[in-house]
Amino acid sequence: MRVIRLLLGSSRKLFLAAAITSVLTGLFSTLVIKTVHESIQGDDFQLIPFLQKFFTFWIMYGLLSVISSYSISKLTQKIIHQLRIKLSNSFLRASFETMEHNQKKMLPILTEDVKTIAFSIDRLPNVTTGLASIIGILAYMIWYSPFLSGATVLIFVGVFLFTKVLLPHIRKYEEQSRTHLNDIFDYFHGLVFGIKELVLNKESQKRFLKDFIIPSSHKQNQAYLKESVAAAIMNRATDMILLLGIAALIVAVFSYQFVTLEFFGHYLTLVLFTLAPLSTAAGFFSGLKRLDVALEQIDKVGLELKPDSEFNEGLQPLDEPENNTKVIELEQMRHSYYHTDIDQHFAMGPIDLAIEKGEMLFVVGGNGSGKTTLAKLLLGLYTPLSGKVFYRGQEITENNLSSYRSRFSAVFVDSYLFEDFLNVDKEYLAEHGEKLIKMFKLENKVKIKNHKFTTKNLSEGQKKRLALIISILENKDIYLFDEWAANQDPLFKEVFYTEILPFLKSMGKTQVVITHDDKYFGLADRVLKLRDGQISN
Repeated sequence: MRVIRLLLGSSRKLFLAAAITSVLTGLFSTLVIKTVHESIQGDDFQLIPFLQKFFTFWIMYGLLSVISSYSISKLTQKIIHQLRIKLSNSFLRASFETMEHNQKKMLPILTEDVKTIAFSIDRLPNVTTGLASIIGILAYMIWYSPFLSGATVLIFVGVFLFTKVLLPHIRKYEEQSRTHLNDIFDYFHGLVFGIKELVLNKESQKRFLKDFIIPSSHKQNQAYLKESVAAAIMNRATDMILLLGIAALIVAVFSYQFVTLEFFGHYLTLVLFTLAPLSTAAGFFSGLKRLDVALEQIDKVGLELKPDSEFNEGLQPLDEPENNTKVIELEQMRHSYYHTDIDQHFAMGPIDLAIEKGEMLFVVGGNGSGKTTLAKLLLGLYTPLSGKVFYRGQEITENNLSSYRSRFSAVFVDSYLFEDFLNVDKEYLAEHGEKLIKMFKLENKVKIKNHKFTTKNLSEGQKKRLALIISILENKDIYLFDEWAANQDPLFKEVFYTEILPFLKSMGKTQVVITHDDKYFGLADRVLKLRDGQISN
């Protein structure tokens, strides 16, 4: 069972402590019931011995149940923490291309699946103590009346078989619900990040809502409703089967009188003690299919997110030979991918390119010419299908890819602005941070405090300026700017081309600038034109 493997894999010591205390909780729960049960049977009731035994077992039951619940709660929270860290590590360790293709699946896993697992495992303390109590009571029932206990066990087996038959249907509906939920998250992503386009066109709004969100939400609701109804039927049916079995026992006792009615009444009291914990356990097991589907989704993505080569053992640093002025060389490099916009594969290359140290290279070309693809290949985010990449004469391989990537700082069109400066030296920040903020005319909008900007509540153009400031503060050897000036007003476009780029060049930085601004082509050391994935002269 996945949940047991999950518990054991998290902490064997905690699992063992939880298991032992749960068993002891069940034992003392049984002893409390046995003490009460025996006291109402005999005529020689003695108050002091009864109170001594009852309060001893009662206190031990309460104490051990708290310890058991604490152990299991600590274990479950550790599991959730480990799952979050494991998922985050998987995402960070995966190749960029894999993550780019699986983005749609990530958010539901980080939110819905982790929440499902947390909710399911949080119920374990009550379930384990309940199961331990059931086992203890059953053991006492067998000692008290083996024959009646055998009949009771048959009833429990009937409940188990019924549950076994119904569980696959619950899993089927849960899988359907989960599939539709992925689609809903994807549409919500479009709703949030495509709101400008939707607001501009009333018909698009209506169609997006009517043809996409509403149908997917309806399908998910229907699947979830079927799952919930099936689970409710199973839970109530287990109670009804138990009650039906008890009724059948009563009829059998009255009809055949193989035990006295008084004896059966005492036995029935024990059976009734098992109903509540048994119902709790049945409810938990009906929800295990949802837990299984969530874990399966995580495992599936874990297999798809193959570790990136940069996390291999034995990473090699790159040298910085002064006599080699060619910072990057591409040699017969080819790459291809499926282009969803034109419904066909896009092929790039072969590309032969050398970029000199301190060079300011402008990359130009029409939409779909391969500019951003080339940028990602230069950065080491994409792996070439063939050909070689060199850094100062050293071939880039799996072992030195991480070191190669660390030479770059990049700002893409869709760059994410993090809260903190993740890769900025504190002294360098103190020396240049405020100067750059003033250079970009943001001193009245934002400050730098505690190694972060005081706010990100800015316009898109201002956020791009902050992203550029962070990039400059990273103080890397090579900079790549993908259409940075595209959504800037003329003033800051002028600042970018006539102040920022020359400033970086004066510091000896190598720059690759993807641009459409032909007005500033004369500032570049070289202009590289792409067309249909090829360098065009």
